[in-house]
Amino acid sequence: MDLIERMNQVIDYVEQHLDSEVDEKEISKITASSFSLFQGAFTQITGISLSEYVRRRRLTCAAHDLQNTKEKIIDIALRYGYQSADAFRVAFKRMNGITPMEARKPGVTLTFYCRLHFTIQIVGVDRMDYTLMEKPSFKVIGIRRTTPYGGGTWAVVKSDGSNDAMKKISGQFFDLGLCFGFGDDGSNDYMCAVFWEKEDLPGYDSFVYPASTWLKFEAKGSISGQTLSSVWQRINNEFLPQSKYKKANLPTIERYVAWNEEADHCSVEILVPVVMK
Repeated sequence: MDLIERMNQVIDYVEQHLDSEVDEKEISKITASSFSLFQGAFTQITGISLSEYVRRRRLTCAAHDLQNTKEKIIDIALRYGYQSADAFRVAFKRMNGITPMEARKPGVTLTFYCRLHFTIQIVGVDRMDYTLMEKPSFKVIGIRRTTPYGGGTWAVVKSDGSNDAMKKISGQFFDLGLCFGFGDDGSNDYMCAVFWEKEDLPGYDSFVYPASTWLKFEAKGSISGQTLSSVWQRINNEFLPQSKYKKANLPTIERYVAWNEEADHCSVEILVPVVMK
């Protein structure tokens, strides 16, 4: 059995015992080495200690329980190894910036740490901040097209005058990108839109979202560095597989807060409609 396989077996064991005791002797059996030797190797490889990994994962699970159950905070605290509500509150606030009580309010931003998986590369070490939101039904209007590549609808609205026309109608340019899905040939069913509360407009497409649960992520960084696509990759390859949510059968939304190609900077809110697995 090689090192990678043993490391992943340790992670399997830890994940199964997040709500109970993680036994150092059991880890030593899995790794066929002393616990101190394994712990040193773990820290060198991941950049964090095993105890820090366990702490992050327990608080990630606790955040989910706070938002999705009506259990008492002290019961959640005890489940994840905290002997008092005060100790749990301090640890939770240090990681999330808010208290466990505040985490039960709608629209708050929480921190998610993925489960580690060891391959040639390591995924899950970096934090992902997300906000869970309950949104009532809302409508958008815009231009919906199927283009040969992702984002091609933006080229359409910027070249045919649609973007300028929307600015005159609504007071703003298109700032929402709705992805309805991709065809087998790679074509993208996509809509450039704005939030809209009035009647539909001739010549424009509309879409009404039902009341739904949403996850919000933020992509801030350089355009040339593929910041937006990198965040999407982490959402699809790390966050969703490891979380207790899955995408709902509704188009995702990219809200373009800022997109400045000259300054090579973007700020995009990624809104993913979800349901529980």
